[in-house]
Amino acid sequence: MKQVMEETKLDRMLTVRQVADFLQVSICSVRRWSDRGTLKFYRVGSRGDRRYQREDVLHFLEESSRYFMPDNRTSRA
Repeated sequence: MKQVMEETKLDRMLTVRQVADFLQVSICSVRRWSDRGTLKFYRVGSRGDRRYQREDVLHFLEESSRYFMPDNRTSRA
């Protein structure tokens, strides 16, 4: 029963390719952010493949968008 539950949870996780496609960036960018600790990931399987939870990817997107959004608080003359 536990194995079935773990497989179901794993099925909901995203691969590096899926995250790259979703964010419209290269696989190398996703791996670089993961290596830096900016994008949370999990190692799975005997090969240690990277997997990402959807919530973590959305959190990363929200946090990183703060750096690219114009600051609306500055006054314009």
